[in-house]
Amino acid sequence: MGLFDRLRSQVSVRTRAESPAIEIEKAERLLRAGASVAEIRREAKAITSDDNVSRAWRSLLLGDLDMGLEASYAAADERPYDVDSRIVHGTVRLARQELDHSEHEFEAVIEEFGADSDAVDGRRATILARGHAPLDELPASTEEWESAAILLTTLWRVGCVVEERMATIETGHPDGQSVVKQALAKGRVADLEAEDGTV
Repeated sequence: MGLFDRLRSQVSVRTRAESPAIEIEKAERLLRAGASVAEIRREAKAITSDDNVSRAWRSLLLGDLDMGLEASYAAADERPYDVDSRIVHGTVRLARQELDHSEHEFEAVIEEFGADSDAVDGRRATILARGHAPLDELPASTEEWESAAILLTTLWRVGCVVEERMATIETGHPDGQSVVKQALAKGRVADLEAEDGTV
């Protein structure tokens, strides 16, 4: 269940949170689809809400990982039992290669709220970022591992940290490397097409 779906299912409880969610939804969807950095940043600039969750997403998607951490930490501190604040905090930590923190946030969501698709995707991306084989105690298809690799490599592209992050998995498991490299290659094609004006 994506951010928008989570909020829609809780509309009676959190109607004020829905407006920022709508602003974030398209940019987050592009991130998870492996769109070009240019497209993601264009949508991120349209996020105008100033709550900490929105600020964290906007900063992350614009490649400002330090500001993203500051805002996501504040969001997690303000709303420690909130799915949205934990997902964005885990995602920022993943982009920063702070994998213990990232894993903790995604695990907390899974334990408290069930197998939320964004949290499971983030946890699998954390496994790949460690250089491990695509193995998880939750059953996952090839497509689900590809989705996790797309999330991971798109975060790297948005944060302009691809080379240093790839270096951390160069001695990792070949199966994990393979799924990450394939996702990265697709993402780089999207970036080139955007630069060429074909997207």
